[in-house]
Amino acid sequence: MSRRSSKGRGKPRGKSPQKEGGRRLIVGRRFILEGLAGGTVDQVYVEKAALQKLPELQSAADKAGVPITTTSREELDQRAKGVRHQGVIGSGPPYPYRSVESLLELEAPLLVALDEITDPQNFGAIIRSALVFGADGVLVPRHRSATLSPAVVRASAGATERARIAEVPNLQRTLQMIGEHGLEIVGLAADGDVTIDALGPAPLGRVVVVGSEGKGLRRMVRERCHRIASIPQAGDFDSLNASVATGIALYEASRTR
Repeated sequence: MSRRSSKGRGKPRGKSPQKEGGRRLIVGRRFILEGLAGGTVDQVYVEKAALQKLPELQSAADKAGVPITTTSREELDQRAKGVRHQGVIGSGPPYPYRSVESLLELEAPLLVALDEITDPQNFGAIIRSALVFGADGVLVPRHRSATLSPAVVRASAGATERARIAEVPNLQRTLQMIGEHGLEIVGLAADGDVTIDALGPAPLGRVVVVGSEGKGLRRMVRERCHRIASIPQAGDFDSLNASVATGIALYEASRTR
């Protein structure tokens, strides 16, 4: 298994539309708990009447050294800007993206690269699967990709607040650089030349590349892949969606580590 590291967060950059004065808002009790555990929340606002009903929130905030401010429902509504908040809102600095270089410092890392995944549900579900199956990082293009919005945080069940996510300006160039470091780059596609269960281990690490919901892998991104893998399916039903396919591929990759 890879050694875990807290290095390489790099310069934080946030682009979620749910911001307040340049700060990022996390809305929803479960997601704030994940943010406190992951270090992405440094202030919590709670409705006065709700605080006594949230002992786990008080405990998590105390453990993280994060203050809790009690306030009114009206102020919370104003801060949340129409998003359902359950009487509690978390606030923190812009999202702490990691650098690609810090991910490559890990031992034989397992990474996921998202090629223009624009659907927030798929985006969040992939990040959740990445965390569940022990992936060491997720690579996300800076443009033409879903952002780390409240909808994505919710779809990930808060996994965004613990995952290592690196935002890259050009995915195909990043994959080329990663390949030069010896990692195996595997693209997912229905017409793959090998099935996902036949890949075997990758001694120096592996990147699983997932294409967009409609078009799949872009040509230049596909050309950076060392192998194109498919997931065997029974029957003639339509192909799996991006998040389900990624979960299967990550399970298989984690099993062979």
